[in-house]
Amino acid sequence: MKRFLAILVAITVVIALVPAASSAKTGSLYKLYNKRYCEIFTVTAPNPPSFTVDVYNTIGLNDCPADKWNAVDFNEVKAQTGSLLSVPNGPRRWLIDAIVGGKAGTPVTLSGLEVRHVGVLTVPSLSPPPYTELKIARTTTWVYNKGRKVHWIVSPEGKKYALQAYTTNTDKTLRAKNLDDLGENPGMALPDGWKYRTIKLKKQLRLKAPGIATITRDGLGGTYQKFKWPKNFFKPVKKSKKTRH
Repeated sequence: MKRFLAILVAITVVIALVPAASSAKTGSLYKLYNKRYCEIFTVTAPNPPSFTVDVYNTIGLNDCPADKWNAVDFNEVKAQTGSLLSVPNGPRRWLIDAIVGGKAGTPVTLSGLEVRHVGVLTVPSLSPPPYTELKIARTTTWVYNKGRKVHWIVSPEGKKYALQAYTTNTDKTLRAKNLDDLGENPGMALPDGWKYRTIKLKKQLRLKAPGIATITRDGLGGTYQKFKWPKNFFKPVKKSKKTRH
């Protein structure tokens, strides 16, 4: 069970593989920043050395009320889904403002909690260490609004990974407002040569996964997606000249 929980934390960012849609027409969700959500993971088709995991998420349905989350009976969930194993992942909080271009299943109630099936994962191991890259098929766009702070980690090779969600399951003191100094937190366990960075956006940042997303997690369960700054992103925006009449 402990080894399985480790992989669930490692892959938690893929919850938006096919994110819950606020509208069937747009398939998008907005005003997500610092919103609470939870997930339920079930193993339905183990195929060693790989494992298949179904992901259920509360995004767009509720904020994972504490009383309902604490009351979830995961043995009941296992029976409801016909799975071999069912475990919790959450609560967590978003650091993005919107999810654009996603789809999700019909809402279902698992042991009293309304969720949607949002993805199926195939993972090679139940216990990858922090800062291990994982691949997932996804075309969703993550949106960080102008004025928002973006936190990211950088590998010794210069690879960048943007923080998308955090959890207080390991460090109860974490809040969206105190993440600037996260790199100095011993629990991060940043490997040698890795760095943690923060910037306040002067314009909106949109990070799209073109079919395949590369994800990872830190030592505190924060989840990240590999990215590159868009071309000319830091180029000053020219102000239009007013026409005199």
